[in-house]
Amino acid sequence: MLLGAWAALGGCSGESSSYSSTPSDSALTRTYSLSATFRGLNSSGLVLSISAKATGSCASLRAFSLLECAPSADGDPLTSISAGATTQMLANSLPWGTHYAVTIQAQPVGETCAVAGGTGTIRAASVSNVVVSCVDLSYTVGGTVSGLVSAGLVLINGDDAFAVSSGASSFTLPTAVAYGSTYAVTVQTQPTGLTCAVSGGSGKMGAAAVTSIAVKCSPNTYTVGGSISGLTASGLVLLDNGGDALTLAANAAQFTMTTAVAYGSPYAITVQSAPAGLVCSVSKGTGTMGPGNVTSVGVGCGPNFALLYSFAGGSSDGSDPYHCLTQANDGDLVGTTLAGGAHGGGVIFESTPSGVESVLYSFASMAFSCLTQGSDGNFYGTTASGGTSGRGTVFRITPSGTESVLYSFPAGASQPYTGLIQGSNGSFYGTTGANGTSDDGTVFEITASSTQSVLHVFPKASGSDSSDGQTPYAGVIQGSDGNLYGTTYFGGTSGKGTVFKVTPSGVETVLYSFAGGSDGANPYAGVIEASDGNLYGTTYAGGSSGLGTVFRITPSGTESVLYSFAGGSSDGANPEAGLTQGTDGNLYGTTFLGGASNLGTVFEVTLSGTETLLHTFAGGNEDGAKPTANLLQGSDGKLYGSTNAGGSTNNGTFFSIALQ
Repeated sequence: MLLGAWAALGGCSGESSSYSSTPSDSALTRTYSLSATFRGLNSSGLVLSISAKATGSCASLRAFSLLECAPSADGDPLTSISAGATTQMLANSLPWGTHYAVTIQAQPVGETCAVAGGTGTIRAASVSNVVVSCVDLSYTVGGTVSGLVSAGLVLINGDDAFAVSSGASSFTLPTAVAYGSTYAVTVQTQPTGLTCAVSGGSGKMGAAAVTSIAVKCSPNTYTVGGSISGLTASGLVLLDNGGDALTLAANAAQFTMTTAVAYGSPYAITVQSAPAGLVCSVSKGTGTMGPGNVTSVGVGCGPNFALLYSFAGGSSDGSDPYHCLTQANDGDLVGTTLAGGAHGGGVIFESTPSGVESVLYSFASMAFSCLTQGSDGNFYGTTASGGTSGRGTVFRITPSGTESVLYSFPAGASQPYTGLIQGSNGSFYGTTGANGTSDDGTVFEITASSTQSVLHVFPKASGSDSSDGQTPYAGVIQGSDGNLYGTTYFGGTSGKGTVFKVTPSGVETVLYSFAGGSDGANPYAGVIEASDGNLYGTTYAGGSSGLGTVFRITPSGTESVLYSFAGGSSDGANPEAGLTQGTDGNLYGTTFLGGASNLGTVFEVTLSGTETLLHTFAGGNEDGAKPTANLLQGSDGKLYGSTNAGGSTNNGTFFSIALQ
């Protein structure tokens, strides 16, 4: 009868294969345990949910009062599993026939776990075949990149290498790292021209992607240098990007700038100053720093002075060039000499910048004049003698050499000792210097149609008897305000000369009277208007050594001595010529005397008053002597001038000075 009832219970249990045998009374009254095995559980946080519920078979047995079953284990208890666990009992008093289900309630930190054999029904034995297998999660490793301006950076973590593109601001290594494993990101290959360093690159992988690694790249630095030739004297100073001054000794053949340059940065080697008498130029001096030292810069030095032509005098050539040169529209240089030529009265000569000279015209009377090329292409100037009264002329000469007299100064008039300028109105303006019957010089205008008029008369006087100037040896300039400006050698309140202004209508104002002593005295040359709007000029005498000055005068007449010549072997003395402002903003001129041979110099003066000798004349066959003419800066940047003496026949020269 018990066996029939067991069979009947088995049929009502709803589990067709659950009861393969009839349980004993003891099996029904005992309780059993449920345990699990854990594989790979390395971290905390795993929580299992264990559901255990009595089945219908046991409930039926109790209903028929055939057996007394253990209480039902209903509910869903949660069990936390410690890191590193290998086995753990999940329940220890489950009755026969209890249905159990073990599931994951919460995964451990950094791992994912799965349950095998987690469901079933308690039979007459404890359950121990539940297996919980855990595997580590993997996370990416990366971070930020800064300063990566070139290609070639390779980062590595173990065997996981990754090339980072130029310009990248972040990186992520391709292979993820398992939770709990260590990582160590390093630089395998540095990029071109850079050195990259890793910070925060090593650690133990947590439960999230690593994004805090920083890769900072900095440019490598390399030196800039090269070769030098022709450095026969000390004093060459090179600059890089306007700084990092390097002074080189005489006969140096190589150089390396003191401060290295960062990869990718520009460099620009220039000459700050060259030794006296030399000009130095730089080749291949600019570029962008690559991944190696620069050794290809070339610095070549040579004499800054070139004797282009020695006047021969006699009937076939001029001699004694006294006044300035003019660069014609065709690029040739045109000037005059006081003597020589077919009639002995001087010549107009033309020369290429390289010194190929030809006589354009021979005067019968002395041409004491610079030439001006007018807007019509012809050249205009004055002679100090000749003309209908022997008091000088204004002449015109075509580029082919055809000369015509436009105006003859009348008897008793002062004689012109300088050239002309063409004003903005097309008229020409100039001065007469001295020896007038009733004057000591004038400022005059002559129109294109040869009509002459006197704008201002300098009065006859002596010493300090007149506050006006006397005896202008130089011409005038037209200032940016349209007025005419010039100098007189004598006159003024101290009798030492003046700077004056004359309006186009002839109203004259003495801007400044030279006082001599520490001030300048006796200006031979005129003034120029410099880029700063002030007037600049030279005086033949005065100054701290009494050997002449470079002066500055504001438009309102405030004068200051910019430089006083000291003479002797190391400085010039007694400038007869005026100034030229170069394209570099500095002032250039000549002195009649001074220098090692006391035969004159070429000098440079900055607008702040720093003077440098560019050349000291030595005379003889290879050099000129005693320059009196203003310098001209040609279209090629060189200075061109003439000397009154020196050269192969001591009849004067034509020369050039190369500037830095």
